[in-house]
Amino acid sequence: MSNRMTSINATIDNHIFAWSSVPSFAPMAEILRNDRDVLVEKLLDITERGVPKGGNIHDAVRLFLIDFALERMGGQITSEHFTIFRDPETVEIILEDSYGVQCLEDRDDILIPHQSEALKILIQCLFHRAKAADEKDLLCFLQMFSRAKPEMRPDQDRTMRLRSMIWFIYLAIEIVQTEKMVCSKGLEYFRGKFRELLDHSIGGTIIDEESRRPGFEEGRWERTLFGWLQGEDRKEFAEKLKRQFNMDNRIDHVNRCLLADHRRSILEQILIMFCR
Repeated sequence: MSNRMTSINATIDNHIFAWSSVPSFAPMAEILRNDRDVLVEKLLDITERGVPKGGNIHDAVRLFLIDFALERMGGQITSEHFTIFRDPETVEIILEDSYGVQCLEDRDDILIPHQSEALKILIQCLFHRAKAADEKDLLCFLQMFSRAKPEMRPDQDRTMRLRSMIWFIYLAIEIVQTEKMVCSKGLEYFRGKFRELLDHSIGGTIIDEESRRPGFEEGRWERTLFGWLQGEDRKEFAEKLKRQFNMDNRIDHVNRCLLADHRRSILEQILIMFCR
């Protein structure tokens, strides 16, 4: 136990030192410094349980520290985090229609649900893909979500990817919540359903606008984000979103669009979180 405790404290110290040396990451170091007791307790549990076969305990500890710091630095998800293609008006209308608005004295706030889950999924799927977290991705995340924003110009391509991931996460959550069968059907069905619904949004068939009859699948998707994405005034936006999701795995704009690993990770995490 004493050797494990010494090793854990040394690992925390190493991260504090490394993050303190970069001004943009200093707030992350401060979180580790202030919450050391909690970190030690949780890391003792992680190192005692071990990792699944093929995993690496050092990677597990490193990723836990990143998760811990980022989750505590993140603020709220707002409509600004969905804003993409320089089209805030379309984004706000879609989100207001879907989620509603809270009227305050000095402003109206769009009610974005599942914020804690969405941020955890975003962190998991952005930083758990590689053995070393990409510093540019870390900076981009902090620029978008941290209350202590780095004093630097954001990377536009990576910002576009994060905003695309947020859209993908929330559209995927709508699927699981509307069609619980997805939980038992698994990942391949989930992936196919996502593509199918997005195509119906673009094709204008989620809602039957020609008659009073229910739309696609008896109209059960009409009140979801897929339904609110439908419409001639939103078709171009939905088509651009689909290109950002990169379902066909194009290799152009590699830092801007989602990769297959991103999409798979998001769907897997949503199945874990919402199918309990």
